[in-house]
Amino acid sequence: MNLTELSYNIRKAMPLAFLVILVIFIIFYAINLILQVIELKRIQPIYTNTVFGKIRAPQINNASSSAGLSFRLDTVDGKPITATDSAKVFYLPPPVARFGYREKVYLIAKTLGFNTDIVKYQLQGDKAVLTDPTQDLTVDIRNFNFTYQFHFENTPELFTNAATPTTKESQDRAVNFLQKINRYPDEFTQGTPNIIFFNYNPEIKQFKQLDRNTGANLAEVDFYRPDVDGFPVVSPTFFNSQNYVMVMMIPNSEPRIIKAQINFFEKSGQQVGYYPVKTGDQAFSALKEGQGLVVSNPDGVNKVVIKTMGLGYFEPDFYQDYFQPVYVFTGDNNFVAYVPAITDDYLISDKK
Repeated sequence: MNLTELSYNIRKAMPLAFLVILVIFIIFYAINLILQVIELKRIQPIYTNTVFGKIRAPQINNASSSAGLSFRLDTVDGKPITATDSAKVFYLPPPVARFGYREKVYLIAKTLGFNTDIVKYQLQGDKAVLTDPTQDLTVDIRNFNFTYQFHFENTPELFTNAATPTTKESQDRAVNFLQKINRYPDEFTQGTPNIIFFNYNPEIKQFKQLDRNTGANLAEVDFYRPDVDGFPVVSPTFFNSQNYVMVMMIPNSEPRIIKAQINFFEKSGQQVGYYPVKTGDQAFSALKEGQGLVVSNPDGVNKVVIKTMGLGYFEPDFYQDYFQPVYVFTGDNNFVAYVPAITDDYLISDKK
């Protein structure tokens, strides 16, 4: 075979060779794709580290049971959705009495306008209580959580000069107040506050919540922790927080704190567990079986249409051992219920 014939034969065989190579590549990648699909379909082990053993489910003082209610799911997905296979559970160290609490209590009181030369606190267990004719303050001497109430209903003239609050000014004033008394946790700086505007009518002593600041004379700034692994933090009342400051803006004067409360418990950064989470179907079944905690049902409906469900982290308003996830169900007419998200195998049963 001469060179001319060899060249001719090579050119003639090239299309066939190219086709053979192409088929080999297709077979190779098809097999590789099949193996990947098989791998994805394998049941992956759920990562857990149930370091705390069995834990108690979240406790909510003013919640009612979902027993006796009927539920229908009408979500975008059309079926219960599993949020995650496992989720973090954080330990909340118990508060302990601190040295030097007296000075801190009086700092909070003075900032709120108490004359601490005259008004002294009374110790009731772990609570320091101060009161005068216009206001009341209770401070937990262990962690300096506090509740404050100014008796604005007895001073209607205060609202005569009230200015219209704005979102930024209300937030800035509330943050400034908490920073002054050193009760502004670092997690609040990472979370997103929510501002709610109100109009208070001193003549009939009635509040009205507003959609915007037009006509408002009070603003409530609610503080939240940041999301945990993409899941929001929810409160015992859902629609607002137990950590808040209500302020009134007064032209050419310092704002007046009307109400304020901080019920915040530091979570441990080292003592963290990973617990298995109920599936969406299990959580919805628990809700229907009366294991849900209803935190909002203002119209008292018995037949509830659930519009959304998802995972959130419950922030307690009184001390509990753990900061843990719950399934959140919301429905028509501002219905909200929580179901403990940790699987029942790892929850302490209160049944006798």
